[in-house]
Order: sequence, then structure tokens, then C-alpha cells
Amino acid sequence: MPQRVEAQPAVRKPALHRRSLAWHLLVRLLPAVLALATVDIVVTFALTHKLNTQSHDRALINTTRALARQVVLTPHGPQLDPSWNSTRFLTPDPDERTYFRISVDGAVIAGTAALPAAPSFEERESAEAEPGALLSLADAIDRAVPTLYDSVVEGLPVRAAALHFTADGYLVEVTMAETLNTRTRFIEEIISALVAGQLLLITLLGFVIVTAVRSGLESVSKLSDEIESRSIDDLQPIAGEDVPAELTPLIAKINSLLARLDEAVAAQRRFIGHAAHQLRTPLSGLKLECELMLSRPLPDDVRQRAERIKGVANRMIRVGEQLLVLARIDASARPRDAFTRLDLTEITRECGAYWIPAARQAQIDIVLIAPDEPVWVDGDAVLLEQMLGNLIDNAIRYHGRGPGQIVLRVNDAPPTLIVEDDGPGIAPEDRKRVFDAFYRAKNAIAGGSGLGLAIVKEIAEAHGAHWDLRSRPDFAGTRISLVFPGPRIGAHLSRMRKRPAAPDW
Repeated sequence: MPQRVEAQPAVRKPALHRRSLAWHLLVRLLPAVLALATVDIVVTFALTHKLNTQSHDRALINTTRALARQVVLTPHGPQLDPSWNSTRFLTPDPDERTYFRISVDGAVIAGTAALPAAPSFEERESAEAEPGALLSLADAIDRAVPTLYDSVVEGLPVRAAALHFTADGYLVEVTMAETLNTRTRFIEEIISALVAGQLLLITLLGFVIVTAVRSGLESVSKLSDEIESRSIDDLQPIAGEDVPAELTPLIAKINSLLARLDEAVAAQRRFIGHAAHQLRTPLSGLKLECELMLSRPLPDDVRQRAERIKGVANRMIRVGEQLLVLARIDASARPRDAFTRLDLTEITRECGAYWIPAARQAQIDIVLIAPDEPVWVDGDAVLLEQMLGNLIDNAIRYHGRGPGQIVLRVNDAPPTLIVEDDGPGIAPEDRKRVFDAFYRAKNAIAGGSGLGLAIVKEIAEAHGAHWDLRSRPDFAGTRISLVFPGPRIGAHLSRMRKRPAAPDW
């Protein structure tokens, strides 16, 4: 018996060692990849379902308003226009069915009586309490708040939208509903394509693992060291001159992956830039409409709402501008040798002068301390002005009440830009995170999107600059220093991101 017990491990251990390393890695990695793919499918399904529902709901609400405009006032009360043609409101999809229902004071005057009415809601009482005689029928329809709900008609699940409004003293309810076949079919197609893509990605991942292991662990280590030394923005192909010939297929696959990833990242950056650009026009129109409303006599509650809408529009316009700057940073981070020679003192002087009116309105003085001689750096003038503008804007907005001062310092050897203020400072627990995108301190005294210092960080990295932040108690206020590399002649910037030691200020 003891001999048998010793013989069994002797048989199992060699079998464990003989197992392929590629198979070992696949067994370890594929479950995690499958879990991530499952999470990705679930999240994508949730987002797609939400966006699909919102899109169809908007179309359903517009159709319901169009139907409500067919209600006319008669001596016997509100009635459906006899000349109304119902066929143009029906969906052209043969798989879908559309229902509508019009009721006056609870009595159905047209449509499908089996369509359940909208759930009761608190806004109805407030709407009835308003002086309806001051509103025309069209205005009442336009101002009616839609109610969206799910229901069942003739055994079919439907999505319904209801409008409640007052016409000539009557409470009118207009409801339209449609079946969910189109929505469900769209979601199924998206999920099918996503699952196929995830399966393809998992298959590609397995192939790369097997190829890498067969190429040799030493070559993989060299390759990993080269990749590790790169910055996150570097997606250039990997050079294969000094690697063994057996590693060439792996390098080719990785370069192909980097090229596709580069295209995907570029598409994402273009999307951010285009989306932010497209949002500027409607947001500007919304801001203009609010300003036109505020220029006229308005009730106090309406004026407060219009001012809140205007404030939100201003913040969204600011966010859009910052997103455009981020997109420009990403696009310009690659051709660093295309930077032009700039005078840091002149840029600081012009940008500081631009912010003087806003600073005076906040009772803050802007002081420039710079040498008489130019301080040359290589960079992008627009990005540098945006970076300095964000620093000054933050100093003004978070300064608090009362008079204050912002000092702009420019030093040479090395070229340095320093922005100082005498505000409340930044808490120690927030100093490491204020440069992260969309991060805002809990005790922030001003509103914002959390992109200002993130943009400063991106622009500084794009210019190879080091940044340093000091605040209370080390400095009476907040002090942000940016140290730029000296101007270069025909030299390519290194893509190796190395943070220099913090200077002793």
C-alpha cells in the first residue's frame, strides 16, 4: 500500500509538467476574458436598451402631440377633427400595431377604449389649478407634460404616451401606444453582433497567447520591456530588426492590433471632437432663447427656471469647449516636432490681459512677473493659451469672496510658468486627484465639470513639461508650476514618459 501511494504522485507530476504552457495560460486567462466579455455584453445591452427606448419614446411623444393637435373645440366640447386621416399616424411596419385613445373628462370620444389610461400623477392637479383661459389650445398641447408607461392591449405589450391638458374647461387626455416588436428586434440584432464580436475577440486572444509562448519566453520578455517603456499614447509599430526570426509572426500580429487600436482611438477622438462641436450650436441657441425670455417680463417662478436653464447651458457650453480642447490635445500629441518656437512671456502676457475683465469683476488683480528677454519654448500657442486660461479661470472661480491677487511668473533656465493665488487652497487629500478628469473636491465652492486641471495635465504632457502643485500650509494659497524643456533643434521628442524629480522651489 505505501508503494502504491508513492507511485500515484509520481505519475501525476510529470503529467502536470508535460502540459503545454500555452494551454496553461489559456485555462487561466480565458475565464477572466469570458467574464469581462459577459460584463461588456450586459453593459452594452443596458445602454443600447436605454438609448433605443429614449429614441422610440421621443418619436411616440411627437406623434401623440400631432394627434392632440387634431382635437378641435366645438359647442359640445372638444372633439376629434372629422377630416382627420388616421392612416398617416399608423406605423408602416407590418409587424407593429398602433393604438390611440382620446377622452374628455374621462369619457372616450375616439380610438381604442381598451387602451388603459395613463397612471394618475400629481402634476394633473397643478395643471388644472392654472388659469387655462390664458392659454390657447395649441399652447396647452405644447406645454403638456407627456406621461410614458407600459401597458397591454388585446394581449399585446405596448409602450404608451399620454398628454393631459385643459381645453375650454374640459380635461382632455390623448394617448397613443405601439407594440414593441421593432424595439425588441433592434436590441436582438445589436446583441447578436456584439456576441459575435466578443467571440471573435476571444478567439484572437487565444491565438496571440499560443503564438507568443511558442516564440520563446526570452523574446517575449524583451518585447514586453520595450512595450513597457512606451507612453500610453504611443501606438507606433514595434521594430523587429533585433528580435529572433521566430518572433516575427507575433510582432506582426501585435503591430496589426496596434494599427487597429490606433484607428479605434482616432475614431473615438474624432467622435468626441465632432460631438462637442455639434453640441455648441443647439446649446448656443438654447442660451439665446433663455436670454430672450429673461429680457421680457416673466413670473418669478418662470424667471427662476429660465435662469437655471441658462446656467446649465453655459456649463454645458464650457464642457463642450473643454472636450474640443482635449480632442485637439490628443490629435496634436503625436506630431511634437511640428511645434513652433514661442515666447512664453508673450503668451502669458496676452492670456493674462484677456482675463483681466473677469478678474476685476471678482475683485482680483492679475500681476505678471517676467524677464525682459524672451523665454523660448517649443509648443502649440493655442494649447498653451488654453492651459494658462484654465489655470487663471480656476484661480478666479475658486478664490472665494473678497479682494485677492493672482501672480503669473515666468522664469528661464529652465523655462518655467508659475500661477499663484491667495485663495483658500486645495485640501491635501484632493491634491493627487485634482488633475484627474471629472474629479471635483467635495468642498468645492464653485460649479464645474472637473476638466480644467485635467486639460492642464494633458497639455503639459504633450509639451514634455513637469507640473508641481503647492498649497496650504506650504504656500499661502495655491501655486502650480510648469517646467518646460528647453527649445530643441531638429530633435525628436522622446516618447518615453519619465517624470523628473520635483524641483526645490
